[in-house]
Amino acid sequence: MNNNKIEFKSLSAAINGLRFPLILMIVMLHCYSSVKLPAGDHSFFFSFVYPFGLWMGETGVPAFFFISGFLFFFSQKSYIRKIKSRFSTLFVPYVIWNSVILLAYVVLMFLGHPQDIAGKSISDYGITDYLLAYVNRGQWDHGNGVPMLCPYWYVRNLLLLCLASPVVYYIVKWSKGIVLIALFVWWLSTHHNAMVQSSLLFFSLGAYFSIENTNPLTFMKRHSKMCLTLWGICFVADIATHTVLAFEGNLIIHRVSLLVNIFAFILITDLCIKKSKFLNNELLSKSSFWIFTVHYPLVIVIRSACVKYFANGSDVLHILLFFVSVGVITLICIMAYQILMKIWPLFIRITTGNRG
Repeated sequence: MNNNKIEFKSLSAAINGLRFPLILMIVMLHCYSSVKLPAGDHSFFFSFVYPFGLWMGETGVPAFFFISGFLFFFSQKSYIRKIKSRFSTLFVPYVIWNSVILLAYVVLMFLGHPQDIAGKSISDYGITDYLLAYVNRGQWDHGNGVPMLCPYWYVRNLLLLCLASPVVYYIVKWSKGIVLIALFVWWLSTHHNAMVQSSLLFFSLGAYFSIENTNPLTFMKRHSKMCLTLWGICFVADIATHTVLAFEGNLIIHRVSLLVNIFAFILITDLCIKKSKFLNNELLSKSSFWIFTVHYPLVIVIRSACVKYFANGSDVLHILLFFVSVGVITLICIMAYQILMKIWPLFIRITTGNRG
């Protein structure tokens, strides 16, 4: 086995080992942002939790786009075979889980409790509204709209990018990095969530490494000291400009930090795998997509309860509740996955795109 194959094997192990930590970051993000704390000054809470909820939390989805772009173009399968594969791994779960959420709203309506979705009561929904709900709940907001299961905007955008992969390939290959720079600048200069910009940038960046036959892990190892130093500088700059200085330009620093995080986390995961078997845990890797799928409703319920029943709690208490929520939600998801794998494995396989 030549060195190139060994390095790609190491990268594959690092990617598998990184799946669960990235999902955990997404859970932290949603525990941080999905439910607002009661009115009042909670600056200590937000400052303390920021490195977990946003600095790490917002790294999760861009990292998955990067990994998905890399793996899609790294595969030697034909375009048709790749799309067929994504049909089962992405499209089927996407339809199933968005249908489950939509059905829950319909059931509540028939029970006499119609709910509003993005400001419109489901009792006023027509056929077009039901169909559009699978793509957008009703607030497109320059591409920042989400489907019925909110985190599945990632799956929706990934599906579209996979379908458009021939175009992505030729643009990335022949632009020699110019398009990547343009996408990076577009992403940095766009406020709010910038879902479209983020999706295009990180999927294309992953594609670039595959198209150029460059192993990102090998690249990071060659420049590990520089990478980790830059990572530390970005971390300090991001935290300081957001929590201490309240610098208006923090968004740009934050997003540069997210980009650096992806490469640093791949490198750190590779180092951790060599020293510990924890990140090679098959259960954590296989259950990652399940956790990504089912965690959000749990986040809404548990974090809403924390805010409601501890409205007058101190920031220290809310910090504790944040971490307890992350742990409890993740544990519930893993336990549910294990139980269903034993009693109903077919359900797991179908609803997670044959990842069980």
